Amino acid sequence: MKKLVAFISILMVATACFARQISVQVVQHNDAWNSVSEHSLVVEDELMNGFFDYGYIVTNSETTLSASEEDDENLLNSGFAEAYDGYSDVFVQVKLYFKKLGGNSGKGGMDPSSLDYAELVIMDVKTGEKIQVIEVKGSTKKPGTDENVKTVSKSIITAIKKAL
Repeated sequence: MKKLVAFISILMVATACFARQISVQVVQHNDAWNSVSEHSLVVEDELMNGFFDYGYIVTNSETTLSASEEDDENLLNSGFAEAYDGYSDVFVQVKLYFKKLGGNSGKGGMDPSSLDYAELVIMDVKTGEKIQVIEVKGSTKKPGTDENVKTVSKSIITAIKKAL
């Protein structure tokens, strides 16, 4: 009888320990910079910590730059392949768009401290299908600060969780 109770207990604990694995790729989308900004790395860190806190197993691809839709697609394919090889359940590409200096004219390039919006591509790794594409607006609270970027990151996490 003791062995049966122990077996059932272990089985219940083992099923409760199952967690979904999510793979995240952050893409800083612009053609004005030649390196990844600190704010893009803050977004990546917030996403990794946020999903871990929600009980996901989290992996990531290196945060990188993109200057075109073609770059985005190539990065999506390589990130998806990494997620597939790593046995992830969900792959998310997070493209970050920053505000232009000098208004809409864009004179002077991009402002690395003002996250304008993020576009999320959420994919099911097992089927290879896109679950959803979502746009998350930037926050107007304390622009140019880590706190601002963390607020946007929380909005990104909420949007992804709703899609899943």
